[in-house]
Amino acid sequence: MFKGKTFYHSHIRKAVAAFGTIFNNINIERTDSSGNIVQTLRVPLAYSTKQKFISRIEQVPTVQSRGEVAIVLPRMGFEIISLQYDAARRVSPIHHHKKGTGSATSIKRVFTSTPYDLSLQLYVFAKNQEDGLQIIEQILPFFNPDFSITVNDLPELNITRDIKLTLDAVGYEDNSQGTFSDRSSIVWTLTFNMKLNFYGHIADQDVIKKAVVDVFQNPELTGVYTRQQYSVAPATATGTATLTGTAVSGIELTYQGGGYTENGPNITITGDGSGARASVVMETDPINTGKHRVKSVTISDGGSGYTSVPTVTFEAPDDGNQSVDDTYRFLEEFDTVYE
Repeated sequence: MFKGKTFYHSHIRKAVAAFGTIFNNINIERTDSSGNIVQTLRVPLAYSTKQKFISRIEQVPTVQSRGEVAIVLPRMGFEIISLQYDAARRVSPIHHHKKGTGSATSIKRVFTSTPYDLSLQLYVFAKNQEDGLQIIEQILPFFNPDFSITVNDLPELNITRDIKLTLDAVGYEDNSQGTFSDRSSIVWTLTFNMKLNFYGHIADQDVIKKAVVDVFQNPELTGVYTRQQYSVAPATATGTATLTGTAVSGIELTYQGGGYTENGPNITITGDGSGARASVVMETDPINTGKHRVKSVTISDGGSGYTSVPTVTFEAPDDGNQSVDDTYRFLEEFDTVYE
């Protein structure tokens, strides 16, 4: 089933880290009877179960307890509750995400993601109502009812996604029981839902450079058919020479090429004459940042002795090593086949 492929994209780990980042900078203020701020506290946040916090609080049951260190309130904690498949966000599993690798022969490919909903709970522990309410009122306004977090889902393919975090429910508990000297705690429980996407193994795939389509006239797919073929041509510039008498008088560009350096390609003119030379004028390539393409050709020397139009050959960009980011030309060919 898994074809021996080991992969790990840290989707849950990233989601948990992003969730914690949202709530790790909450402060509360305590005032005196005149309304003056006498203390500002940053509320600690930790990944832990609710029961572990409650157990720590119960270790020091009364204010007269000695020998134990009481957990300081207020504080917050959060934990994962469940993970459920989200059929509503399902897309066709045969779709792919692809990204060039800088090679002209292969690309990176991964199947489309599988959607899951991650349920988390955030706990707010306070020893009095005022502290708890300050924390809650700094959270609720941002969830109406959801909040988006940007996560780098798959860095290898530059896939960045906004994860929707929805506040589904808010619960409240007041554990103020026992005598006046017993420690009391107020617990707010906020339930959140995160929309996650899980990706599988990232594979290398060869680049398709030719596509052939056969169109039959007979529905039984026999007899005469037309073959339509598309192929990727190099990014090398091309041109056609013109003669005036027996000398080359100009070169007309038929394709500007792309992916060249600022100096441009060398031009070779071959035919039954000799001495013809030409140079190029370059311009910025609008497709490839930092690259150039041929703008025009200038005849340096028309040569002599040409009785037929000579062949013009432009040097290939980057010594002929074309990458997937370079300019491509698509050649279309038609051919009728009789069988």
